[in-house]
Amino acid sequence: MTLSDYFSHYLVASKILKFLGLALVCTMVSVIIIIISAKSYAKGRSKTARQRAFAARAYNLTERYYEMIFSATSILSFLSAYYIIERFVTEGAFHDFWAEHSDMLLLVMIILSCVINSAFDRVYVPLRNVTTQQKGSVRLIGMLYIILIFMYIKFIYENNNYDGFIIYFLGLMVGRYAYFDSSFKDFVTTIKNASHNIPLLLLGLANTAIMCLYGFSTKYLLRSNGVLVSTFFAHLFLVIAIFIVYHTRFIRLFVKVKEKKGSRRIEEYEEYDEPEEEYYDEDGGYIEDYSEYDNDEEYYDDYEGGYDE
Repeated sequence: MTLSDYFSHYLVASKILKFLGLALVCTMVSVIIIIISAKSYAKGRSKTARQRAFAARAYNLTERYYEMIFSATSILSFLSAYYIIERFVTEGAFHDFWAEHSDMLLLVMIILSCVINSAFDRVYVPLRNVTTQQKGSVRLIGMLYIILIFMYIKFIYENNNYDGFIIYFLGLMVGRYAYFDSSFKDFVTTIKNASHNIPLLLLGLANTAIMCLYGFSTKYLLRSNGVLVSTFFAHLFLVIAIFIVYHTRFIRLFVKVKEKKGSRRIEEYEEYDEPEEEYYDEDGGYIEDYSEYDNDEEYYDDYEGGYDE
């Protein structure tokens, strides 16, 4: 099989549309589940505070879910590239170069995956309702997400080809979040913050399972092409679905916010990047102490465009 034959299987228009349709359904259902969760979180407050807490929580959790999918997809992108090179580049000058410098090239791929992740959440779908700290915690969960996929491949499909990747990622997680100058308290805080995203992890894994089950059962995804690469293609469709759901403002059907004419103010408050952590608790919930503002309603109109009563 040539590389052209390998990819031509995935370019059948009718199959693409069906798979994209499934990805859209999975993404929209996920957003609805998150919104229901945010609604229950806001109970027991005054009407105004409840509206604010609900909207902030809904946007924050939704964007954390998007970030997790972006993180997992960017990791899968370089792993898939590594797999394809190993499979198809079997001779020639590049093969010799790859064989000699594969470890260094893998490091370059990791750096590129970080660039891809940043492009996803800053340009492709700007995520402005999550803090830098929350993004870090979600990316840790994204790495765990990939390890769980590897474990599924190993024990369910009984495929041992990815054992090296599993060990590598375990080491990468430890190296990323348990460095030499960190205290035990820092480590515990990191794990605690990451644990808040476990429900999102389960939601993401459920969507991955649905996409892969449908893909393998319809032969759009092929085990013979590599389970890892097939999983990457499934996530690529989820990323496209997120783009569509985000830019069609699907969430606005359930979370009503005011916005200035021709503006999407709730998604455009980068000038608040520095102080924004003051307004969210460690679990992404909104902190309701606005006493430092003389007119908190005026402030909220500036910060997030205001909310409907």
